[in-house]
Amino acid sequence: MKTVIKAIRLVHRYLGFALSLLFLVWFLSGLMMMYVSYPTLKSHQKLQQTPPIDLTTCLLTPAEAITRAGVTDSIKSIRLGMVLNRPVYRIVTLQNRQLSIYADNPAILPYASESFARQLAQHWSHAGVQQVEKLTEIDQWMAAHRSQGYLPEVYRMQMGNEAGTYVYVSPFSNEVVQQVTARQRLLAWLGPIPHWIYPTFLIRNRPVWSQIVIWVSIIGTLMCLAGLAMGFIRYQRKRPESLAFSPYKKRWFRWHHYTGFIFGLFAFTWVLSGLFSMSPFNWTPSARLSSQATERWMGGPLNLTLFKVSPAAAYQKLSRELVLKEIQLIQWNGRPYYLALQDDHHTRVLAADEVEANPFQTFETQAIEEAIRKLEPKVAVLESKVLDRYDAYYYAKNGEKRLPVLRTKLDTPEQIWYYVDLKTSQVVSKHQTLTRVERWLYHGLHSLDFDFLLNRRPLWDITLIVLLLGGTATSSTGLVLTWQWLRRKKAMKRKQTTVRKGAIQPVSERLK
Repeated sequence: MKTVIKAIRLVHRYLGFALSLLFLVWFLSGLMMMYVSYPTLKSHQKLQQTPPIDLTTCLLTPAEAITRAGVTDSIKSIRLGMVLNRPVYRIVTLQNRQLSIYADNPAILPYASESFARQLAQHWSHAGVQQVEKLTEIDQWMAAHRSQGYLPEVYRMQMGNEAGTYVYVSPFSNEVVQQVTARQRLLAWLGPIPHWIYPTFLIRNRPVWSQIVIWVSIIGTLMCLAGLAMGFIRYQRKRPESLAFSPYKKRWFRWHHYTGFIFGLFAFTWVLSGLFSMSPFNWTPSARLSSQATERWMGGPLNLTLFKVSPAAAYQKLSRELVLKEIQLIQWNGRPYYLALQDDHHTRVLAADEVEANPFQTFETQAIEEAIRKLEPKVAVLESKVLDRYDAYYYAKNGEKRLPVLRTKLDTPEQIWYYVDLKTSQVVSKHQTLTRVERWLYHGLHSLDFDFLLNRRPLWDITLIVLLLGGTATSSTGLVLTWQWLRRKKAMKRKQTTVRKGAIQPVSERLK
């Protein structure tokens, strides 16, 4: 038994020496990440900042634009917007080729030159450009997956405004794809970057970054387990009426024992849930539809010949109900639609194969349910419910996810649940047993995203702040003990060196 206890103590000691500083950084940056996210130009923000579009001069139908421009690849997505004052189709093919086609004449918008990219950045931010750099690999602020798709080249513009803004322009889609201010960059270095171990040289090689985070988290989990075990092994009450239970006489050892005993379990579950966030060893399935299932849901590949209503006619109808910022061409159940967006929460849909069709806000629930049954034939539906509020698996703390959604539970061995956005007809999430388990092991333990806390803010804030401060205290005392141990080792080494030097001195020198 003594051998086991000694092994546990050594594991906790030496892993603690190696990781105490990293744990301190994790807890402090975690406090920042409660209110600061990684800076990305999200769809909602981008739409809000985008000027209204005007498609009255849009003469070409989608099929005509693709044909006359000589695009032969299958279309993955297509959007209608503006480049300066001209309407444009922005296209992504299944081979991830990105291009822009003018909608008022059959010409491919050329790869944006530096001068044209400057115009786009100035039009976007209403400020002059101080410096331009062409990037051929991601930098620190293009780390998000949505931004990586715009490489292999992108222009980074340093704008001459008070906010110290960087604006990124894709020369392929001829649009702003990222924006980050000096304040956002500073906060990111205090929060997400150290928390995710996210420096540029690592995020450029994601497999290496992923393995580093996974194995550091595994080692940290072992350290916390050993610490919890030692905390209970060292627990002793000298007097029944006393609250003191630590046998350590030295101050920093005693306080490390106290803080670890109180907050050690949280530190363990926190680093363990951080490990689960990386989906180690691919133990959970994707929460998105596969490409084959997506094609079945759409009713086949996106077919632009189905769009009988011209974009100009669609614009006339949709602009009466929204301040239009963008129109997406979508297909569902074999039928084409124009999806108009003012922002992520203000949308309208127009059937594109009926000239007399009128805009509507949400797709019919019954039609969505029938499509799900086609997607999963021979499977019984256990429940189908329209959600006007978030549930435990479809939610967002900042309310950025759209409502309403249709939640359909199926009687499959995996207990599959589909969440369908009724405003867009898109399957936004597919949950099954393992993904629901992962939700609690990651978000539940790491962010405390439990209904009884999230719905009672600031109770969630107070609880998480207290726990993170407790983890900070535990890591700080561990860091002090590490520093003291290093000083002792250094002093012992210096003493041994002095003794060795004295031993080899001439006898006459030692007698002086």
